[in-house]
Amino acid sequence: MQKSYRELFGGSLHLTLKSGAAILSDYPKSKKALAKVIKNLNAADKKRNTLFKEGTQVPPLIIVSTTDECNLRCSGCYSCEFKKDERKEITPQRKSEFYNEASDLGVGIIMLAGGEPLLSREWLDGLAAHPELLGIVFTNGTLFTKERVDWFNANRHIIPALSIEGDEQQTDMRRGAGVYKTVLKSMSDLKDAGVPFGVSITVTKDNLGNLLSDSFIDLYMDKGARMFIFVEYVPVAKSTESLVLSQEEKEKLQEFCAAQRKKKPALFIPFPGDEEPFGGCLAAGRGFLHINAGGAIEPCPFAPLSDVSINNMSLKQALSSNLLKKVRENHHLLKEGNGGCALWSNRALLEEMGIVSVKNEI
Repeated sequence: MQKSYRELFGGSLHLTLKSGAAILSDYPKSKKALAKVIKNLNAADKKRNTLFKEGTQVPPLIIVSTTDECNLRCSGCYSCEFKKDERKEITPQRKSEFYNEASDLGVGIIMLAGGEPLLSREWLDGLAAHPELLGIVFTNGTLFTKERVDWFNANRHIIPALSIEGDEQQTDMRRGAGVYKTVLKSMSDLKDAGVPFGVSITVTKDNLGNLLSDSFIDLYMDKGARMFIFVEYVPVAKSTESLVLSQEEKEKLQEFCAAQRKKKPALFIPFPGDEEPFGGCLAAGRGFLHINAGGAIEPCPFAPLSDVSINNMSLKQALSSNLLKKVRENHHLLKEGNGGCALWSNRALLEEMGIVSVKNEI
């Protein structure tokens, strides 16, 4: 019997985490924490399957933009492009409730982004209180004090992913003068503390050539990186379409990651990667969804559309959003084109379906 996309995607997450546990064999505290997460994933799968039969689709992974605030102003940052100046952030109580609800519903992985998530202590401490969840924190890497390094050391189910753009020149050009050296210092502090971390790279036509080499990977593995997340650039900033990867370049990136997995003890994750085996776009709760800094539930970080918010309803209620349902019903039409996000690439189709007319603030 052919497996459903839900089984295939869930299976790929299990396989990735099991590979992660093997990779972290030299980090006993992290390996133990990840083993607990993997054990919880089995129970989480059962919860999601039960709810799916009852009519509620729960994604195994949720991305949370914790805040609009950031100490950097990176060129082309989607958070800056979509920022709402008068948006109120979620209350501390609601943040705590969200984690409880997500765990109870069978969510297994929470990714914290921003803005800069290290400025969101309540979101971080809320995740720390849930060791059954795998947390990945996408940070610009410039705010690591000894206290923050110690915090990640104490919460091994949460992995920091430090953002770079390639080499020093490429990173500083997009992120600001001196940022690259500051990030390298943070990597050194994490390594000295025995805390494994990841590297997150926004992949464009300009830096692709620098990234796809053994020397690039070896450099950051020597610094302590054990996870490499390659995020395909989405042209949310005007006049940046020239940076978008071609289909041939996307395939080259995926082939590189597959080859590196066989050679090196690290995780290599292209995002969004190849969604075709799962029947198209995995956003809107099929595989993941996004919660913005104001609490609105959106299909993905690059599709700022919403008709519900966790500020005025439970996560379970919000997952029944008409907008999310409509996107899921048309996922097979959302083929990835120019720009890493299938929803972004199909903006005209979304408009035809009446989705883009929905206000993104609740």
